[in-house]
Amino acid sequence: MVKKRVCTPAEAVADVFDGAMVCMGGFGPIKNRPITLCDALARRPEVQNLTVVSNSFPHQPLAENRQVRKFIGAFGGSVYRRAAASEEQIRAGELIYEPAPQGIFTERLRAGAGGIPAFFSPVGVDTVVAEGKERRTIDGRDYILETALRPDFAFVRAEKADEAGNLTGVGSTLNFHPSMAAAGKVTIAEVDEIVPIGSFAPEDVKIPGIYVDRIVLRNQELSREEEIAEVERRRRREVSSQERIGLSQDLMALRVAQMLRPGQYVNLGMGIPVKVSNFISPESGIILHAENGLLGYGPEPTEDEYKWYYYNAVGQPVTMLPGSAIFDSFAAFTMARGGHLDVVILGGLQVSAGGDLANWWAPYMAAGGMGGAMDLCTNVPELIVVMEHLTRDGGLKILNHCDYPLTAAHCVTKIVTDLAVIEVMPEGLVLREVAPGITPEYVQERTEPKLIIAPDCKEMVF
Repeated sequence: MVKKRVCTPAEAVADVFDGAMVCMGGFGPIKNRPITLCDALARRPEVQNLTVVSNSFPHQPLAENRQVRKFIGAFGGSVYRRAAASEEQIRAGELIYEPAPQGIFTERLRAGAGGIPAFFSPVGVDTVVAEGKERRTIDGRDYILETALRPDFAFVRAEKADEAGNLTGVGSTLNFHPSMAAAGKVTIAEVDEIVPIGSFAPEDVKIPGIYVDRIVLRNQELSREEEIAEVERRRRREVSSQERIGLSQDLMALRVAQMLRPGQYVNLGMGIPVKVSNFISPESGIILHAENGLLGYGPEPTEDEYKWYYYNAVGQPVTMLPGSAIFDSFAAFTMARGGHLDVVILGGLQVSAGGDLANWWAPYMAAGGMGGAMDLCTNVPELIVVMEHLTRDGGLKILNHCDYPLTAAHCVTKIVTDLAVIEVMPEGLVLREVAPGITPEYVQERTEPKLIIAPDCKEMVF
């Protein structure tokens, strides 16, 4: 076996050039990101005009140094109103942002890796993602042309590398790393440990060494500092329950969980939907799916059960149930777009009378965060939106037409709020249930479209 080059971080990024395209893996905890390599690149501020491809902006010092000209990714900014240099530059028009749904930018990397220049996709057809792209109707359905991504450099993470460059890891840490490693013209792996060839079995290789050009040991001191920052960030992100009339967020999640049936494969989105997992028992027969590569995960762990490398699509720790499976983001989105999911549960900023969903951008955001929602909306029979009925300042969220950019058109089947359960039907929005103490009239006053009151409309029971 040919041994791969082991470098210092500075040596590994020494040939990154002005105008290069660099993809940077990672999803969830900072520990899963190639932060040592990103930091080494930020220590070369003379390297300018980079195009960065990543799920979210990977390392703020790169923006603070103004090294990045263009960013391609699923999260242009925080949905939690967190200011950052990259967001401010996007807002000011100083940093070009190309929004790319998670599954599609993964597919674009896979296409680049496999020598496929472009492909047609149904994701984002009725959204900003389609702007400027060729459109075609195939078998009665509209598609847009997506071009491949072939980065000059790929920064990826793994737990271990052997001297031949084979990479292995644990838990839900694969996400985008395999696709990026294959797509990069030069792939640099940041690892915790380098072991002799033959130290792990061939079937345990997650990324074959053919894709890896250089290996770098992770800066553990930097890792500890970043982990402290991660804990603080997640504490600030916690969604707080406000005093309100109607259901708490936990009760909203419980009501959604009651709608699910044994045998269903279910994806949970960010925000309130994540709480649904806490009301699904291992005995329920409901299989939870996460787009970062989990199938069959369970509730949040106790302190004794906690393992940092088991986390869901929001980056929150979860437990893995008997019969579960772990894979990469490419496989996860293949399941979603391929029609293998039964139910998707997402949060919402706005829902229209026709079932359109807007959940990735609002005026207070620099560039928003579409994540994988557009992919998840594309080919699922039931899409439940769970959200508060009104905005924090009392504005309407269920409208005749969405004001915000769409995530997908005509995709929502049910809306669960702190006030009501509403079903989207061809004839309009049907009010099926109201929260305890809430009347249909109260719900209608806070809903722009005219509601159809179901003859059997009732108070929710838990």
